[in-house]
Amino acid sequence: MSQSYENALTTGKVVVRRWWANTRSTKNQVSVQFQQEIESPKTSSSMDSAMIALEQGTDALGGTQRPTAIRSLSAEQAIKLLGAIEGSSNQEGDAIVYADDLYGFVTGIEVKENFEKNPYSAAQEPKSNPSTGEIVTAINPANGALMPVYRHTKLTAAEQCAHNFVDASAEAKVIAAPSNFVSAGEPVGLNS
Repeated sequence: MSQSYENALTTGKVVVRRWWANTRSTKNQVSVQFQQEIESPKTSSSMDSAMIALEQGTDALGGTQRPTAIRSLSAEQAIKLLGAIEGSSNQEGDAIVYADDLYGFVTGIEVKENFEKNPYSAAQEPKSNPSTGEIVTAINPANGALMPVYRHTKLTAAEQCAHNFVDASAEAKVIAAPSNFVSAGEPVGLNS
């Protein structure tokens, strides 16, 4: 990512990351990916991270996060608003495009976490820890079962943006996703 894109994200505004012709659409559509830097929710695990960071003299993990959301434009609107049907704002030399400028009002990316997979996405995977690949699970209060957590995002008016995060640290376990680093049945710990 370019430094100008990084700087744009740190403003808290929604930024157009990239856009491309949607080859699955029969309506001549362009998919547009937006990104925003938001504050991470305060959970017991994020507080633990802050404490460990202080104790070890390192940066705390999870102070902010950068969710993305995808919307569709007609190819004609993409050319009118973005100048082309394919492009980006995140590479060196790219012009920065803010969602607020496209829509004419202040926007935000709303994050909602729950225990339901998106019915319109065959490829959606549960939320995972990006550094370990572990699938995040939590106790679903509706049925008392330990279940995978799913993240859903959408671009909306900032005034209507209401995040809903599942606190997986309260009564949850993290299930390890398959990896190349540890074989099934091997102990995992400080000596691994």
